Amino acid sequence: MAAHSTPIDQEDAPATEAATLRSLYAFLSLTMRYPQANFCNDTFFEALESVLASLEWQEELIAMQDWRKQTADPLDDLRTAYTALFITSSPRATIPPYASVYMDGDGTLQGKTTERTRDFYREHGYDLVDTTEPADHLSLELDFLAALAGEGKEEAEELFLRTLFRPWFARFQHHFFREARHPFYAVSIRLIDFFTKEEQ
Repeated sequence: MAAHSTPIDQEDAPATEAATLRSLYAFLSLTMRYPQANFCNDTFFEALESVLASLEWQEELIAMQDWRKQTADPLDDLRTAYTALFITSSPRATIPPYASVYMDGDGTLQGKTTERTRDFYREHGYDLVDTTEPADHLSLELDFLAALAGEGKEEAEELFLRTLFRPWFARFQHHFFREARHPFYAVSIRLIDFFTKEEQ
C-alpha cells in the first residue's frame, strides 16, 4: 500500500493547491465587501488571524488581535471604516476599489476597463449575478479568481492577474497606504497583494 501513496499524493497535490487558492481568493473577496453580520464575525476574524499566523506575519497578527481587543463592536467599526475608505469622500479622499478609476485616466467608474473585465468574465464562461457593483470591483474580481482556481483554469487565472488585476491593484494599494491605516483593511490588502503576486 505504501508503494502507491507517493504517486497518488502527487496527483492530488495540484487539486489540493487549487482548492486552497480558491478558498483564499473567496475569503479575501469577503474582506473587501461591505461588512455584513452573516460573515463578519469571530469565526471570520479567527480565520484571518490563522492565515497571518501560518505566514508568520507577527506584526500584522498582533495588530489584528489588538484591534479586536480594543473594539467593542467590530462589525460597526468595519462598516464605518469601509464607508469612509471606499464609499464617501469626506473627511479624506475616498479610495475606490474599482479598476476603471485607476486605469482609464479620468478617475470615473464604469469605464473601458469595466467593459474589458466583464468581457473577460464572459469569455471564460462567467457572468455577474450581483449587479449592484461594476464588474471591476475588487471583491468581484477576487470572486472570479476563486472560480478560475476552483476549476483549475490556471492559464486564464494567470492571464487575468497579469493583464487586468495586478496593473490596477498596485495603484490602488499605493493609494490606500498613502491615505489609510485601519488594521483590518491594511492586513487584508497586504494579503491580497501577497497571494496575487505569488500566482503571477
